[in-house]
Amino acid sequence: MLTQTIEQKLFLVTRPSVQSHLLLEHLNQEINIPVVVLNVKKPMMFYSSEKSIFVYDTEAASNKSNKIWPKLLTESQSRMRICLLNCSRALSVYEKSVWHHFDTVVPDEATPDSLVKTIRNMVLNKLDERANGCHKMVPEQPFYGKSSGNLTEREYEILHELCKGESNARIASSFFISENTVRTHLYNIFKKISVTNRIQAVNWINNQMVS
Repeated sequence: MLTQTIEQKLFLVTRPSVQSHLLLEHLNQEINIPVVVLNVKKPMMFYSSEKSIFVYDTEAASNKSNKIWPKLLTESQSRMRICLLNCSRALSVYEKSVWHHFDTVVPDEATPDSLVKTIRNMVLNKLDERANGCHKMVPEQPFYGKSSGNLTEREYEILHELCKGESNARIASSFFISENTVRTHLYNIFKKISVTNRIQAVNWINNQMVS
């Protein structure tokens, strides 16, 4: 019985646009593996080889997309290498928890040639952040699991503000909620991650991920 081998591919998950079409043409010219474009707004299950590469355009994605795509990757049990494209800032606590395993981040100011170089290095199973101007970020362990405390998205957002040293008043102002609501969220967060104060909560975050 013959076993079909799934070939190595590059999956580009982005929003259909003139820019993404030009990027696709550039990748097809420079990369020696098939490039498959997936609409970021239409998440779908797909199959790939272990050596395939998943390039996710964070700038084109919505909050809903950011929840569904990582889940699909997890359910597919894929071991693809993941590149987060067009990151305009540092990833928040929530974003790191959602994308709990990724290989590199390509900032929004990077050139198409920089992306090509990053992808080539990923194909060769190596990343040289000094050479391509991108940032390699590989957590030591998955952020999901019992240690995550099953926090909600809003709780992650508040925890992110907490890590920045923001007061309850500033957090309330940022999310247009009352300070009492902030205190309720903090109580629930502390209970879920088994800590009793802000310092312990920040230490918990530091122990869960690599910045």
